[in-house]
Amino acid sequence: MLVQRILTALILAPLFIWAIFALPTEYFSLLLLLFVTLGAWEFARLIKIEQPLYRTLVAFGITGCALIAAQHAQNVINLQAILVVSVIWWGLNLYWVVSYPKHSQSWYGSGIVRVMGGVMLLVPMWVALTNLHSIHGGAHFLLLMLLIWGADSGAYFVGRAFGKHKLAPNVSPGKSIEGVIGGIGLALIVMLTFLQQQNISIDLYPSYLLLAIVVSSISVLGDLYESLFKRTSGIKDSGNILPGHGGILDRIDSLTAAAPFFLLGLSLI
Repeated sequence: MLVQRILTALILAPLFIWAIFALPTEYFSLLLLLFVTLGAWEFARLIKIEQPLYRTLVAFGITGCALIAAQHAQNVINLQAILVVSVIWWGLNLYWVVSYPKHSQSWYGSGIVRVMGGVMLLVPMWVALTNLHSIHGGAHFLLLMLLIWGADSGAYFVGRAFGKHKLAPNVSPGKSIEGVIGGIGLALIVMLTFLQQQNISIDLYPSYLLLAIVVSSISVLGDLYESLFKRTSGIKDSGNILPGHGGILDRIDSLTAAAPFFLLGLSLI
């Protein structure tokens, strides 16, 4: 499994980084939209929609919502509104994670609510990523990816070495508070490296470092939110399309939460 994970990462990571810098936003956003569609297909399974036809309808329904939202997001005010609504929604998700398994019927009881959860999970992420690439370019897009990868790697290694205090034992027993702190620490190193390489004014350092803390912290919530559905559905991985990595949703869960916060944070700096 470890060999598969490494080989898959070695193949896909360079290709994705190439796409970030080589493709214009119009084509790059379509690549991201493919991930959204595949993620929506997997999410349908997490909410107990097994019949292929209905899963397809959910997947293309969420994709259609993303295209509609993108049209509205061409207006700056609408884009900001989408990001703010997403941030508020993730605040609500934090409550569901902290209170789990209490109140599970509030976000899992109704089929319509479960499908809307998929819309809110994937649509703001795609809108944020598309506009991040368009407005700020490949360097900031790669920065977001590196912050998430750094937070994930730091949390894994520090958590394994020093993790004693469970973060959300009812949702994801393997995550620890120490791991999250380690992830934030590595994300700060990533951000400092970026600021130095991009010759960012030192006056902006505190704002960027605060953004790194927020993004790396909220990325954990994205992972935990997916874990809510996995645990409730009794499913280990969202899919098996990526050897050693599970499904698409397993790879972008942190990004679903981090992307709207990152773009909104950049607009405030």
